[in-house]
Amino acid sequence: MTGAIVPFLSLLTLLAVATFALLSKARVEARRHDPNAPKSTLARDGKYGGVAFLLPLAERARFRSLR
Repeated sequence: MTGAIVPFLSLLTLLAVATFALLSKARVEARRHDPNAPKSTLARDGKYGGVAFLLPLAERARFRSLR
C-alpha cells in the first residue's frame, strides 16, 4: 500500500505545478496585452527608462535632460 503512494503523490505534485504554471502564464499574457497595466521599472519605456536607476545621481540628472 505504501509503495503506491509515492508515485501518486509525485503525479499529483506534477499536476499541481503544471496547473500553477499555466494559470500564471495566462495572467502574464493578459497583463502584457493590457494597455493600462503599469510599465516595469526595468522597461525601456517605463518610468525610469530602462536601467537608468542604476546610474549615479549626477548622470541620472543629465540622462533625464537628454530626453
